[in-house]
Amino acid sequence: MKTMKKYIKTAFFCSMYWLIVQLNIANLGTRIPDKYFRQKHIIFKSFNFEKHGKFWNKWFYVRKWKHKILDGHQLNQNIYDQRHLMTINTDEIEKMIIETKRAELIHWISILPVIIFNKGPRLVKYINIFYAMITNVPIIIVQRYNRPRLTQLLRILKRRGERHD
Repeated sequence: MKTMKKYIKTAFFCSMYWLIVQLNIANLGTRIPDKYFRQKHIIFKSFNFEKHGKFWNKWFYVRKWKHKILDGHQLNQNIYDQRHLMTINTDEIEKMIIETKRAELIHWISILPVIIFNKGPRLVKYINIFYAMITNVPIIIVQRYNRPRLTQLLRILKRRGERHD
């Protein structure tokens, strides 16, 4: 019985820790100015092995499950709401590209707090590492899948001269 109480207490602590940390990281991430994401940063570059996002669909079947991921806007009103994309124009696509970078950065940073469990019991450590990966890596994959496709669409729209509606 004492062991069960200990597990429940640990689970509660871990849950509260992740809730507070991830909401704060997301909140801080939405405050990063767009101009930071307009610059070319190596972490947002599409690498050759990714083949403009095709790698992610070939190996992880992104198209089959990406629509099941909860939209961050439902948890934090400061997060860009992709469902309100009414028109496809260069301004909207550029904004979406910025938001894929923002989401990717937020989710990479959201993995880092797992370090606090490094000195904890092995089971607690493994459960929290698993949690950090399962809640963040799929979203990073979706961003890396979508961004090259959006960049290609932006190039096409700019070539056509479709700046605004």
